Amino acid sequence: MGLRLATFNLKDFFLPRTDAERPIAEAKIANVARDLRRANADVVALQEVGAPELLDRLVGKELAELGYGTPVVGTEDRRGIRNAILSRLPILWSQVHTAKALPFPTFVEGDPDPFPARIPLRRGVVHVRVDAGGSLGEVDVMTAHFKSNLPAPRKSREGAPLPDTTLRGHGESAMRSLVSRAAEALYVRGLVDDVLNALPDHAICVMGDLNDTVDSLPVRLLCGIDPMSRFLLRPIAPDIPEDRRFSCYHGGGPSLIDHLLLSERLHRARREITVLNETLRYHGPHVEGVTPLTEDSDHALVVASFE
Repeated sequence: MGLRLATFNLKDFFLPRTDAERPIAEAKIANVARDLRRANADVVALQEVGAPELLDRLVGKELAELGYGTPVVGTEDRRGIRNAILSRLPILWSQVHTAKALPFPTFVEGDPDPFPARIPLRRGVVHVRVDAGGSLGEVDVMTAHFKSNLPAPRKSREGAPLPDTTLRGHGESAMRSLVSRAAEALYVRGLVDDVLNALPDHAICVMGDLNDTVDSLPVRLLCGIDPMSRFLLRPIAPDIPEDRRFSCYHGGGPSLIDHLLLSERLHRARREITVLNETLRYHGPHVEGVTPLTEDSDHALVVASFE
């Protein structure tokens, strides 16, 4: 019995806010349903789910023939987006991991947290254990959506962003952004460690929009940086043909930032990896505030099969 896993950032999967957005939202649902039917995955990790009721409709109507059960939905961020997992395999248990704030590594035992309550876990990490049957048996799937790699300006005490006026200031904003993603990566790495310490040969897949490339520090932290460890997670990126190895256009250039990271047992079972990026287009630079809904996502679905 095989297994298919997929990840897909839907981009602003919200209800229409105006009458003008109604046909756009309907087209978005149709496009998402088309890609998910094409993927035909047993377990799907979704990011940027804005309206859980839209997801319920998608599962119960447009994707009814795929047999997904009730979605497992995570906590939302300030923008109202969240992670979710769909599964047509039996879910043995599920959990949404949350934290009020993430710690930053200290240099000396007993040191206070250098940035107390400054690094949020923006979106809860959705975690399910499914019964895949066959030789794989039980498989843990987690989905995360890390902070964007846009700079994080310093803020005033009232919370207003302070403009960067020097190159050092721009560098500090880039470092704050990196620190946030690295802290998120260490948090999820801890969740993986907890599972593998209890079940050393367990099958695990961490999927999602990690907002960084496979060779970036956050992704390497999540995979594990001790090459001798048996608890490493292995990315599927090297298995994707180079000319198809992209899931979005960051800054206008193709980039793979949507990942499937596999424990050793699952990595041995991998067979085929596909990125549905044939019609992917650049949506332009990020703009703060409310942005119009779009009929398509600015990310491509990534799907992998295992036996």
